[in-house]
This record gives sequence, C-alpha cells and structure tokens, in this order.
Amino acid sequence: MNNLRSPPQSCVASGSLPVGVVLRELQYHADDRGNLSEIYRQEWHSDIRLSQWNVSHCVNNSLRGVHLHLKHTDYLVVLSGRFVFGLRDLRRDSESFGRTAMLDLTGGALLIPPGVAHGFHCVAEGTLVYGLSHSWDLEDDLACRWDDPDHGLVFPATDPILSARDRDAGGFDDLLTRFEEMPR
Repeated sequence: MNNLRSPPQSCVASGSLPVGVVLRELQYHADDRGNLSEIYRQEWHSDIRLSQWNVSHCVNNSLRGVHLHLKHTDYLVVLSGRFVFGLRDLRRDSESFGRTAMLDLTGGALLIPPGVAHGFHCVAEGTLVYGLSHSWDLEDDLACRWDDPDHGLVFPATDPILSARDRDAGGFDDLLTRFEEMPR
C-alpha cells in the first residue's frame, strides 16, 4: 500500500459526556486508491432519522455557538481540521443534568440530542458535515455568548471570528430562562 495512511483521527474528551451524547471514532479502510470511511449508518442511531444535511467549512479561530435546540438532534462528522466542542446538559430530567464536557476532535462523529447546549471552536481550518433530525428552524435555535462563564465551557479561543448572531447573543441565564419557558 505504498505508504498510505488513514487520516489522523483523535477524539479526546475532558469530562464524561452528557447522557445521549455519542462520540464515535470512524474506521478508515485504505488501499491503493485512497481510503473510505462510513460516516453514518441508520442502525447506529435507530431512533433518529436525519432529515437535513449541511456541510460547513471553518477557518482558523472561528467559533459557532453556544447553541441549544429543543427539537432537533445534531449529528456532526469532522472530515478535516481540528475542532474543540463544548457540551452542557440542560435537561432537568436527565441524570447528567448540568454536566459539561470539552472534546478535542480531529476526526470522528458526534451525536448531540436536544437539550444539550453546544458550540465549537475551529482550532485548525477544517470541514465538517452534519445532519439534523428536523429541518433547521430559528425558533428551535437558542443561543448565548460563547465566553459567558456561567455555562462552564472554556474554549481555547482568543477574539474568535463569530457570526453577528453569536456575537450579539445574550447571556447563559437568558438562554436557560428561554429554554425552560418553551413548550415541550
């Protein structure tokens, strides 16, 4: 196989993951043509049907989030680059309520259920693809500032590149209030 190597893959977590969050290392199969990896199989998550797929290319030091969804599940696959994901479980009925975790990913797939606040910082320019269990809806996409210390997520970012929406997002306490007031 003439010095072919699988893409680097690393999934490093600090803190245990909230209940329902699934981190999957992808398996690469290489031969003289290159490599192949399955990024999603319905039987991996048989209770979830993905209805929308997106691809996102991120530049160094860009940050998306912190976001929270009431309805949809996210299934994110890191194709290239390095991303640091922050997660916090806000589901009061969850045994992992309040739990935070930080994940440093250069590959792999991450399933994030509704009620788990999340954001990611692009440490090295890269691309990810992600599926959603429901079509994206602004009413289902709550946000708070990435650097609010109250959410307990510490991203390795200094003056990150943000969307206008993320830059102008309110505080974590406001996100919590809006989340708890939303009809279930």
